[in-house]
Amino acid sequence: MKTKHGWCLRVLVILSLFFVQYVYSASNITIKGTEFVDDVGRIVVLRGLNLPINAKMAPFTPLNDKKSLSRLQTLPLYGTSIARVLFTWEAFEPERGQYNMDYLNYYLTLVETLYSQGILTMVDMHQDFYSRWLNLGCGEGFPRWAILVDPILQKNPFNGPRCVAWILQGPFDVAGKLNWKLFYAGENGVRDRFLDMWEYLAKTFADNPAVIGYDILNEPYGDEVSEIGPLYEDAAKRIRKHDQKAILFIEPQIYKGAGSKTNLPQPTFDNYAVAFHYYGQTRDPHKIIVSSFEEALTIWTNQTEAWDVPMFFGEFGANTDKNPDNDDFQAPNYISMFYDELDARLLGGTQWGWTDDYNDRTRDGWNNENFSIVDARRNLRSNFAVRPYPKAIAGIPGQFKVDSIEKVMELSWEVTAATLAAGAASGGRGATTVLFAPVQGFFAVPHANQLDIQVTPATGLTCSYSADWLTFSCLASQAGGYTLVIQPQQIA
Repeated sequence: MKTKHGWCLRVLVILSLFFVQYVYSASNITIKGTEFVDDVGRIVVLRGLNLPINAKMAPFTPLNDKKSLSRLQTLPLYGTSIARVLFTWEAFEPERGQYNMDYLNYYLTLVETLYSQGILTMVDMHQDFYSRWLNLGCGEGFPRWAILVDPILQKNPFNGPRCVAWILQGPFDVAGKLNWKLFYAGENGVRDRFLDMWEYLAKTFADNPAVIGYDILNEPYGDEVSEIGPLYEDAAKRIRKHDQKAILFIEPQIYKGAGSKTNLPQPTFDNYAVAFHYYGQTRDPHKIIVSSFEEALTIWTNQTEAWDVPMFFGEFGANTDKNPDNDDFQAPNYISMFYDELDARLLGGTQWGWTDDYNDRTRDGWNNENFSIVDARRNLRSNFAVRPYPKAIAGIPGQFKVDSIEKVMELSWEVTAATLAAGAASGGRGATTVLFAPVQGFFAVPHANQLDIQVTPATGLTCSYSADWLTFSCLASQAGGYTLVIQPQQIA
């Protein structure tokens, strides 16, 4: 590798591989203020995908054989360190009081397969407007027996092209809104069954090192103060009976994803993050419906800082259909803008999403959505690009930025005496900064020795690439501020 300032890059392949695997080999990540941190004090950035996004449709188990599961091996190439894995109540409890253990075992197999690739799981209790027998047959999630009143019940869920406007028609679905009200009110014990399910799952996953935490309810509908907030409190109590360590991810009401301030009461439980969703690519060009991402970030940053908890983006993504508003909001430009903003704030998130059997006819397989990052041949589409990010920062973060055009990555951070002490107490881990920096996937050169790697100052760090050239690690031996720049060599 080419280096400057006389700095000698020492190859420590075995050491760097150990550091990389350790960062995400167990759910030893917790929350400290507005940051995710690991057990040796490093700041952790979690990036990944929602998957499989075609799991909303019966029989809810698309990755049900070794061949399909084997294709999850591609995810580390994208930099995936966390997967928000859809869990469907209807699949798990199709009949009241009868858990489907085949479905749970399927889910556990998926979790373990991801874990074998170094990917942690967030268990995502997924629903969209309550049930697939409501919202004109365009919803999903809650089992049929959980429908409390059915004046407009659909005999056959549709979930096809007719449902393309499902998110806009949901608020006008009279039966759907009434069922939400009755659910929160505890009608017929359905809310209690929901909490029973979470307690069972927490007991099941509590000792599973692959599970980092639980997203209590995807995109809930209802009043944040009187309905959603109390549900989170009750669910947290049930979960904490069995799992004290898992991070709880809470979401505002679905339409707060347009960039509005949430009215959720500040939770009384601890070790939680606020998981926002944002799909500004489809925003109104005059910002009447959806705030710009910059405006939304300001609103949500102020709120999470006031609560002293992390912000996480549980969903975002881009429809690859042509956007009529603005060329800047075509999929590649929009996604690049989104990740630039995450990078500037060192925020994590899980993009929507990944499916194994995307095709041009049914697209994502649910409601004619078109967000999959891979096409029918499982090649990456224009709504996703592999790019670097810091997986773990040992010290105080400075600036991180990526130039996707020139293929340049830059990180600055400060190593403190406390950083070095953490490193000494942990065999070096606590003083090691780890970045996802794929040689071929981002820098587009065939070999790591064709990179120009600059470290300033020239001493104090021992750095190396992993054997697969996906991650770059730097072990600090001296306190001070450092800047790392990686880019392709310039051809004379």
